[in-house]
Amino acid sequence: MGSRLRPRRKLVGRAAELDVVENLLRALGARQSGALYLAGEPGIGKTALIGEVLERSRQRGYVTLSGRAAEFELELPFGVFADALEHHLRSAVRADLRLLTNVELALLAIVFPSLASLAATEPVAAQPDQRHRLLRAMRALLESLARQQPLVLALDDLHWADTASVDLLCHLLHGGFENPVLLLLASRHTQSQSRLLTALDGAERHGVSRSIQLAPLSAAEAEDLLSPEMRAGLRRALYQESGGNPFYLEQLAAAARYGDPLDQWDGERAEAGVPATVRAAIQAEIRALSEPARTLSQGAAVLGESFEAGLATATAGLEESEALKTLDVLLDSDLIRPADVPRRFRFRHPIVRSAVYEAAGTGWLLGAHGRAAAALAARGAPPSARAHHVERSARVGDEEAIAVLTRAAQEAASHAPASAARWFDAALQLTPEFADTLERRLGLLGQRGAALAVAGRLEESRAALQEFLRLSAQRPNPLRLQTTVLAAILEEVLGRNDSARRLLTGELATLPDQSSAEAAELQRELAFACFLDGDWTATAEWARRSLATERTGMIRVGALSALALAEYGLHAVDQARPVADAAALFDSLTDEAVAAHHPGIAAWLGRAEVCAERFDAAIRHLDRSIAISRAHGQRHLTVVMLAIQGQALAMSGRITDLVNVAEAAVEAALLSANDRFLSWALALRCQANIETGDLHAAVRFGEQARAGSGTSGPLSGTAALQLPCALLEIGEPERCRDLLVTPDGQPDPPPFPVDHGLCYELLVRAELIMGRSERAEEFATRAEESARRLRLQLPLAYARRARAMVLLERGEPREAAAQALVSAEAAERAGAPIEAGRSRTLAGKALAAAGERDAAISALQDAHEQLSRCGALRRLDETAHELRRLGRAVPRAGRERLTGSTALGLTARELEVMEHLAAGKTNREVAAELFLSVRTVDRHVSRIFDKLGVNSRAAATSQYERARMEGARLGLDRP
Repeated sequence: MGSRLRPRRKLVGRAAELDVVENLLRALGARQSGALYLAGEPGIGKTALIGEVLERSRQRGYVTLSGRAAEFELELPFGVFADALEHHLRSAVRADLRLLTNVELALLAIVFPSLASLAATEPVAAQPDQRHRLLRAMRALLESLARQQPLVLALDDLHWADTASVDLLCHLLHGGFENPVLLLLASRHTQSQSRLLTALDGAERHGVSRSIQLAPLSAAEAEDLLSPEMRAGLRRALYQESGGNPFYLEQLAAAARYGDPLDQWDGERAEAGVPATVRAAIQAEIRALSEPARTLSQGAAVLGESFEAGLATATAGLEESEALKTLDVLLDSDLIRPADVPRRFRFRHPIVRSAVYEAAGTGWLLGAHGRAAAALAARGAPPSARAHHVERSARVGDEEAIAVLTRAAQEAASHAPASAARWFDAALQLTPEFADTLERRLGLLGQRGAALAVAGRLEESRAALQEFLRLSAQRPNPLRLQTTVLAAILEEVLGRNDSARRLLTGELATLPDQSSAEAAELQRELAFACFLDGDWTATAEWARRSLATERTGMIRVGALSALALAEYGLHAVDQARPVADAAALFDSLTDEAVAAHHPGIAAWLGRAEVCAERFDAAIRHLDRSIAISRAHGQRHLTVVMLAIQGQALAMSGRITDLVNVAEAAVEAALLSANDRFLSWALALRCQANIETGDLHAAVRFGEQARAGSGTSGPLSGTAALQLPCALLEIGEPERCRDLLVTPDGQPDPPPFPVDHGLCYELLVRAELIMGRSERAEEFATRAEESARRLRLQLPLAYARRARAMVLLERGEPREAAAQALVSAEAAERAGAPIEAGRSRTLAGKALAAAGERDAAISALQDAHEQLSRCGALRRLDETAHELRRLGRAVPRAGRERLTGSTALGLTARELEVMEHLAAGKTNREVAAELFLSVRTVDRHVSRIFDKLGVNSRAAATSQYERARMEGARLGLDRP
C-alpha cells in the first residue's frame, strides 16, 4: 500500500491568532495550563490552525494528541477523547501512568480498552457515582500524561461532540489542571452546546482560556491560496464566491482547474451552510472516481471522519486486495489522507465525508451499516461500538439488535446517561407494539426516562415518563407512583405547575385508599406544586392532608417543610413549629431511609429553615443531603440544594464557603443540559461575587442567570434579586429599578413574602440615588408593612435600614442612626453578621453627619471588625472608606488578612485542606475528597502559604504539625 504523505499546507494569514498561540505555548512551557477556543464556520481554517499549533508544540518537545468529533457518532461516549488518546495509550507503559490508581485505570478501561491490561483489578462494576468518578479519572489521566512534558490536547469539531465528552470538557475547564495541559478546542459556535460555551466563558474570565473567532481571509491573503497562473478576473470571482473561506476557495479553485465553469453554479447556500457551488464541486470530484474507489470511500464514510482501512473494506463489501489498490487511488485524489495512527486515515475535511455519505444512497447505507456492525462483532467490539451501526441497519423485531442496543445502554447508564438514553430509545423503536411486548417497552421507557433525567435533559425525560404512564395500567403500584412523582417534579422544574397538579390529582383520584402512604406521597408533592404556583392556601391544605396520614419518613419531612413555607406565605403565627418538627424528624432518619425516598426533599427543608433564620441548621441538613445524593448517583438533584445552601451561607457570613458552594453548583449544573439549573448556579455566583467585590463579574453572572429564566418562583429565594443588587453596586440604579417594577412603575417583588424586604430596600436605595425621595419613602413604608406581617428579624433589618436611608436623605441623621442600629440588632438576632455590619456602617455614616464623631468611629469600627471576620470585601471597603473620612487609617481589605479564629490564622475550609496536605495528598486528591475543583484547592493552598509565610508544602506541614502538637498539649482538637 503506497501511503502518499503530503507536505503540510502553508497556513495563510492568521498572524494575530498565531501571536496568541505563541503566548499560550510559552506559558505552557512555564507550566501554566490553559485553553484556546477556536470558533468559526465550516471551512474557515480551524483545523489548519490546529495543525499549526500542534506542529509548533512538537518542535518544543511537548506531547501532542488530537481528536475530532464525528457528525454521525453523537451517541458514542467520550468519542472525541477516545479518538485523541486511544492509540497513544496502547504504547503507554505503567511508568507513564504512575499517578493513576488501579481503580482509576479500571474506570478508564470503560473508555480506553487498551488500559484494561494495566489495571490489577477486574473491570469495575457500575456504581451510583460512576459518572463523576470517571470524570475525575479522566482528569487524572491527562495529568499523568503531562507529568514529564507539557501536553497539548486538540479536539476539533466539538459541535458534534457527544454529551459525555462535553461533560468532561466542562469539568476540565471549570477545575483546571495541576500539570501543564493546553486544551485546544474548535467548534462552530452557533451549533455548540450552551453549557460548553458557558464553561469556556467562565474559564476565560478566570484568565485560563482565550477565544478566537476566525474571520474570512482578506483578498490579499486569499491570493496565496490561488495559482498565479490563474487569470485575475477568475481569481476575483473565486474569492467573491468563497466569501474568503479557505476551504471553499480551494474547492472552487480545484473545480475551475478541471474546467467547471463558475457561471453555471448558483450562489445559494445549502442547508448545512456550505455554498451549493462548493457542494457541486465535491460531488463532481466523487463522480469522477472509479466505481471501486467510490464504493470504498462510501464504506469509509459510514465509519466516520477517521477510519481503519480493514474495517472500511469490510463495510464497503470489497475484497481486501482490490481495496488496497483502491486506497491508493483515494490517497492520490486527496479525498482521504493518512492519519497519525498506522492503517488509519481521515477524509480531508468533514464536509467531504458528509458529501460522500449523502451520495451513497439510503438502501446501500442500510447494508453498509449492517456489514460494519457484523465486522465489529467479529472483532469482539463492545456493544457501545456496534450500537451506532445496529441502530441504522436493524429491522423492527430484530431481537439480536434490541439486545445489543439494550446492553449498550445499560453499560453506559452509569457514566454516559445521554448516550444510554439514545440507545434505550433505539431499542424501543425496534420493539414491536404488541400486547406481549408491553412490559418490555415499559421497562425501556422507564430506563430511558431515568437516564434522560440524570443527563439533565428534562423535557425529553418528561415526555418518556408521560408515555410510560400512558401505557402502564392505571392501578396502584410502587413503580407507577415513583414515575408519577418524578414526572411531576420535572413539570415543576420546567415551570409547568398546572400540569404537575393535574397529573398528581388525576393519579390521586385513582387510589382506592385516600389515607394510604401512596396518597400521602402524592399529597406532599401536590403541596410542593401549589407552593411553586404561589398558592399558599392550597399548599397548606395539601400538606395537612399528607400529614394526617404519614407519621414518619421523608414524606412527612417534606409535608412539614411545605406547611412551614405555606404559613410564611400566609403570615401565620406559628411558622417555626413545623420547621423544627421537620428538622428533628430528618435528623432521626438513616442515610438509607433518606436515599430510598428522595434526598431532594431536603431542599424544601433547607428553604424553610432559611426562611426561619435557622441558617446553621439549613447548612448542616443540606450538607448531609448533598452527600447522600452524591453517594447514590443522584447528583442531578444537588444544584437546587447547593443554591439554597448558598443563601444560608451568605446570610451567616461564611463568604469563603459561599464561593466554594457557588463553584460546586456551577460545576454540577454544567454537567446537566438543564438551563434552569445553570441559571440558579450562576445567580449564586453573582451573589458570591457581590460579597467578594468582583462587581462586574457579578453583573455578568447575574445577566446570564436571568437569561436562563431560572431565577423566578418562590423556591429560588433571593436569586432573582442578585442581578438588581449587582447593578446597584456598579452604579446603575435605573436598570436595578427597572428589574424590580412593572412597566407602569408598580413594585414587582418576588412571589414569596419572605423575599419582599430585600426587594423594597433595593428599590429605596435605587430611588434615593436617582433623587426620587418620595418614591423611596413609599417603598420604605412597604418594607415596614411587610416586616410587621412576617414578624421575622431579617425583614425587620431590611425595613429599618431602608427607613434609615430615607431619614438620612431628609436631613435627620440622628433618627437615621437610631433606625440603623435597630436594624443591626435585628440582623444579629437573625444570625446575619454581614447585614448587621452593613447597618452599623450606615449608623456610623449617620452619626458622622450628626456631628457625633466618636460614636460614628465606634460604630464603624464594630462594623469593620464584623465584616472582616466574614471576608465581605465589598462591604468592608465601604466601611473603611467611611473610617478614612473620619481620619482613621485603615489598611485596605485583602484576602490574606481575612483569617479565621484558628491559631494558624486559617479559615475552617483552609484548615480542612491543610489536614489533607499534611497527609501527603496532592491538590487533585484533596479536590476529589472535598468535592471541590482543583482550581479552588489551588487557591486555598496559595492562601495557606501566604498566611503561614511559606512557599512549600513541607514548610506548611511543619508549621501545621507544630501547631497540632501544641493544640494537643492544651487539650484542643485542632490547631
